[in-house]
This record gives sequence, C-alpha cells and structure tokens, in this order.
Amino acid sequence: MSEMRGYTLLELIIAIALIAIVTAIGFPLYLSFSRAQETDGAARELRIALNQARQLAITRNTSYSVQLQSQNQLRFVCAGGPSCPAGTVWTGAGTDGSGWMKMDNSARIVLFPTAITFSALGAATTTPSPGRLRVQNASGTSSLDVCVNPSGGTRIMAPGSCP
Repeated sequence: MSEMRGYTLLELIIAIALIAIVTAIGFPLYLSFSRAQETDGAARELRIALNQARQLAITRNTSYSVQLQSQNQLRFVCAGGPSCPAGTVWTGAGTDGSGWMKMDNSARIVLFPTAITFSALGAATTTPSPGRLRVQNASGTSSLDVCVNPSGGTRIMAPGSCP
C-alpha cells in the first residue's frame, strides 16, 4: 500500500480562511498607519524647509520671507538687506526657475499664515500670530501642525496645540 502525501481539501480551506481573517484585520491598520506616516512625512518636510529658510537668513545676514501656495509650494524671498535687494527670490537646490519648491508628498498644507519672515539673527515673525501651518493627508483623516516660535524654532505638534 502506497503512502499518500499532501494536504486535504479541508486543510487548504482552513489555511486560506486564516489568511483571509488576518488580512481583513491587518489591512485597515496598515492603511491608517500609512496615512499617519504620510502626514508625518509632510510635516517633517515642511519643518526642514522652514529651517532652511532660517539658516539662509542667518548665513546671508539678511531677512528672508517664506511664501506659501495652496498647491503645496513654497519659496524664499529676500525681505531686503545688505546681501540682496528686497523681493529677490532664492533659487537653489530643489527649486524650479521661479524658486518654488514642491512638497514631494500627496499631503497638503491647509492652514498657513500670510507671512513668515526670518531675521538675520534667526528670529521669526508671522502674520497672523501664532505661526502655525497645518498639514493634512490626502484623504483628510490625519493632520499635524508645524509651529514657528518667535525665536525661529519649529516644532511638530497635534492640531491646535501651538502656543
């Protein structure tokens, strides 16, 4: 008598059912995690850009303003000083010909002040105050605030938590 090897149909159905249950539980968790990561990544990218504007103002010893557009674009404009005339747009790495930098994320900036200016000493003035920029993921289920302090420092906080 030959020995039979392999799995029975019942064992295969049970294995497939277990895989389906684990997938049904894990997939929504994965989606919420990826949306939160999308928001966090966009907030970090925006914070890096604001710190870049601050460092530019300090190293060039002049004030720079950050201009934002609703299409997730921002650029640095000289506010006037010894090293550049007012209104001069900074063009550098990561910018197009007009100085605009585009966020590489599908998240969007939904709330931002009309003006953020960093002085030659790194201090920030925002209109209106406080300096709060809100980043929201593409599906609108997660958001974070990037807060700009008067000293020029930036922090990522929960929505509505900026001092």
